[in-house]
Amino acid sequence: MRIESQRGQAGVEALIALPVLALVCALLVQALLVAAAAVSAEAAAGAGARALARGDEPAGAARAALPRALSRSIRIDVRHGAVAVAVAPIILVPGWPWRTVRAVQR
Repeated sequence: MRIESQRGQAGVEALIALPVLALVCALLVQALLVAAAAVSAEAAAGAGARALARGDEPAGAARAALPRALSRSIRIDVRHGAVAVAVAPIILVPGWPWRTVRAVQR
C-alpha cells in the first residue's frame, strides 16, 4: 500500500528540479558570456595600447580586436597614455547585474 501512494513522487520531484536546473544552467552560460566579454575587452585594450605606443590610432586597433558581436557596444577612452575599453556583454538572464565590463592597458 505504501508503494502505490508514492508512485507519482518521482514525477513531482522532477517537475521541481527541472526549472532549478534550467536556471542554474542559464546563470552559468551568462557568467561565461560575461567572462568572454571581459577577456575580449582586455585584448582590445591591449591592442589599443600597442597602437598608441606605435603612434597609430588606438580606437581603430581596439575596435578591430573585438569580436563583431561586441563591437557595437564599445566605448573607448584614451587618456594619459592609457586605453580603456568598455563593452556590454550579451545578456541572456534578465536582471543580470553586470551590464558592462571594462579593461585598461598602458
